[in-house]
Amino acid sequence: MASPTKTILFNMSPYIIIYTDFSIERLSGEDVVDPGLDPATGVSSKDVVINPSTGLYARLYLPINPSSSSSNDQKLPLLVYYHGGAFVIESPKSPKYHNYLNSLSSKAHMAVVSVGYRLAPENHLPIAYEDSWEALQWAVGGGNNSEPWLLDHVDPSRLFLAGDSSGANICHNLAMRDQRVINIEGVAIMHPYFLLTGARPFESGELLVLELFWKFIYLTSKGLEDPSIDPLAKGAPSLKDLACNRVLVCQAELDFLHDQGKTYYNGLKQSGWVGTSPPKFFETPGEGHVFYLDNPKSEKAKELMETVVDFLNYK
Repeated sequence: MASPTKTILFNMSPYIIIYTDFSIERLSGEDVVDPGLDPATGVSSKDVVINPSTGLYARLYLPINPSSSSSNDQKLPLLVYYHGGAFVIESPKSPKYHNYLNSLSSKAHMAVVSVGYRLAPENHLPIAYEDSWEALQWAVGGGNNSEPWLLDHVDPSRLFLAGDSSGANICHNLAMRDQRVINIEGVAIMHPYFLLTGARPFESGELLVLELFWKFIYLTSKGLEDPSIDPLAKGAPSLKDLACNRVLVCQAELDFLHDQGKTYYNGLKQSGWVGTSPPKFFETPGEGHVFYLDNPKSEKAKELMETVVDFLNYK
């Protein structure tokens, strides 16, 4: 509940409330679960600090029986995952993300690095983007990475990015930034948080809130014309420069961001982007935003999981 002694500056219930003294109250995404061995999947996980000075960290996942061969073709592919939450809530420690990535690591038989980037509004954008880029470089062996799980079990040349909502936004921005510095095999963009020119005017209340909220969490941006939130904005870099070989865009029919994801996919197809295969679009009928995290045992969530696993396994 909002404090009776404070004045609300920004109310984004049921997620976060920001007061005029710039204190905040997170209403969701605060639950955490410890890493360890997951009995249901056999996946092991642990938390690793990437940058002690900023607190940037990641939760790592290894499926059962990972190879320790010195040959890369016997090692695991790597998925770097960025959680959603509008840049302001959730973390790799959240039960919904921990459970999802245990399952995904097991089914796809991949190592996973789930990135704990710093959240707004305490850390305004572009800090989340910078943290995410630093974590990606660390995951593939850059900087001072001496993490044995990655060194012993992972082939960084088989690299995928995935994320949902704001995490999907991060994936797009990293692939645009990369310019083939890092070899990204594929990107799975799930229920993305964009506010695209081609999907306006906004009609849903959630979108209007996100429009205002974007301007608050990224004070130095160009507003809604910023390519970070509108990759199709006038003057934005062309999507043909998306630096990966394969793309999967997932959306849900009743998602308030549905038109954003579909417009992004169409823009990518029309941009002249060339990968090893055409971009794929998968829509779940009758479901809303990131439904699969809240109801992972539903048949539609299982179908979406199968689609993502097939993409990661080159099917």
